[in-house]
Amino acid sequence: MSHYQAAPAHPGHHPTGPTRRAARRPGTLTALVWTSVLSAVAALIGAVLVFAGGDDMAEDNINDVIQDHPDVVGLPSGTTAADIKALSGPIWDELVSDRAGTLAARAGFAAFTALCLLVFALAARRSAAVWARVLITVSAVVALFPHFLILGDYEPDSVFALSFVSLLTALAVIVLCWLPPVNRFARERKAVG
Repeated sequence: MSHYQAAPAHPGHHPTGPTRRAARRPGTLTALVWTSVLSAVAALIGAVLVFAGGDDMAEDNINDVIQDHPDVVGLPSGTTAADIKALSGPIWDELVSDRAGTLAARAGFAAFTALCLLVFALAARRSAAVWARVLITVSAVVALFPHFLILGDYEPDSVFALSFVSLLTALAVIVLCWLPPVNRFARERKAVG
């Protein structure tokens, strides 16, 4: 005959099932949120600089391009912005206005995608829900487009630097969204309810 050894019953509360403890937020989720915030803030500051700079920023930008790379705008080497202004006042004003419009359109699109990224990142910070991470990913991918345009053009230095930061952090956000610790945390939070 065999005897089973069992520990004596302890008086007090006995849980009826396995105890569930709250899922611990991984550092990668915190990094995801802060990287998203950094990307959004850099893009928004760049947009504000463009909107505040207006025609003056556009004119400075055109002057820099003409001085550094006249061949890019189809001018002979050695041509200066003063030469162009002297020859064609209304054409110069139209050129500045067009450039200001281009800068503003890119800045507006970058600001919109930055706000979307920020809102979805804040929604994901509690539970890392899959829907929020999908929307973060979509927003970050769409946010890359204006930044690639900005980096590929002759933008003002401040806008270029902020756009570069936004681009790099948006790429990091895309990766951080789908790292295993974030996925585990989302599953645990969903299971707990």
